[in-house]
Amino acid sequence: MDSMDIKNSAADAAFEEAVKSALALIGRNSVQSAPCAESPFGRGVAQCLAAVAEDARAHGFTVGEGDGYYVWAEIGQGDLFGILGHVDTVPIGEGWTAEPLGEIKDGVMYGRGVLDDKGPMILALYAVYSLIAEGRKPKRRIRFIFGGNEESGWKCIERYLQKEEIPPEGISPDADFPVINCEKGVAHIELKLKKPADLLSMRGGDRANVVMPLCKASIDGSYPDAAQVRGVAAEEKNGVTELTAIGKAAHGSTPREGDNAAWKILQWLALNVGGEYVGLRDMLCDDNGKGLGIDCRDEKSGALTCNIGIINTDSEKITLTLDIRHPVSVPRSNIEAKLKTACGAVGAETVAFHDPLYVPQDDELVRGLLSAYNECTGEHASPISVGGATYARALPKAVAFGPIFPRQANTIHMPDERASLTDLRRTFDIYRAAFAALLFE
Repeated sequence: MDSMDIKNSAADAAFEEAVKSALALIGRNSVQSAPCAESPFGRGVAQCLAAVAEDARAHGFTVGEGDGYYVWAEIGQGDLFGILGHVDTVPIGEGWTAEPLGEIKDGVMYGRGVLDDKGPMILALYAVYSLIAEGRKPKRRIRFIFGGNEESGWKCIERYLQKEEIPPEGISPDADFPVINCEKGVAHIELKLKKPADLLSMRGGDRANVVMPLCKASIDGSYPDAAQVRGVAAEEKNGVTELTAIGKAAHGSTPREGDNAAWKILQWLALNVGGEYVGLRDMLCDDNGKGLGIDCRDEKSGALTCNIGIINTDSEKITLTLDIRHPVSVPRSNIEAKLKTACGAVGAETVAFHDPLYVPQDDELVRGLLSAYNECTGEHASPISVGGATYARALPKAVAFGPIFPRQANTIHMPDERASLTDLRRTFDIYRAAFAALLFE
């Protein structure tokens, strides 16, 4: 068997094993749940962290475990290079046509975590396995870092940074190809507005970073001749009108790929009740923050996006949690100040944030990853900017690298999260090529 046969054989075998390993990991529901003895993020997260630790040990990696917050797995010698991802997922949600805990159907892998982020991390891990199986020797210490709380607060990576060695550079396979060298700033801001007296309740969403797929409201009064709004059902009971709106979930960083159910309720109220609701609709029902007075853009990262992820009411207030992705050149403090003064808010408080990321296009890391991508795809792509927040921000110098291809349907945070086996194999091959060039002799 010549050297090319050895390479192909090692790659083919590793990819087949990666598919099996990814399916097994996706088969464990790892939405954050009640703390348990093994992890503060719940039993499902604990099981996934234990599974990747066992897998890495079986392939000769040194493994470190962080009290159920994270697991790291390392191999090689020399300067440290990080590959950062996570095993937790957003809630499964409704509307699936395939098994949400993993199945392959008609050449497509379905399941929560196929793209975000179990699948890509396993593909990257097995890409390294395959290079070592070929007899290649790492010239860097390659450290995989698996977090357990990326979707619900980043407490895992915060804990890692406090207790462990920090790689000076690395990648996060948790976004898009070709290479993301620019990530917008992220701010989750809780906005409190005065509630109209006749609005009895309004509630929807459970994650700021998900476009709201379902919203319900109750309003005092009967509206038998109400104008219809697509996706909104109205039912009158004892002088109270109950509204239910069905939207479409999407990642909060790409609100135009979803259909926000809260917007539908506000549109119905503006059309049929009028008054204060017209102002609320005009203030809140856009994805660029214009109604709130915070719209802005820059050349590096594009326009601000704004998503209503959560809405609730009490006797006096409407409380919204906004997911705002702002340009890298616009300080978060500017956004906060405008929200507090421009929209008559009762209160506005930042409950979570991530500062922007920017690595120049001519940086050696960016050029090396881009070269591997272009070589494998035959494209002549350039780095891109996104609104998504990845663990790349956790390191002094890092970028996001895959797994979503240009023109590929992005089903992250949606029902039927999926990727074709063809695209998964392309991702695996790109990671192999990049790691071979950057991390191996």
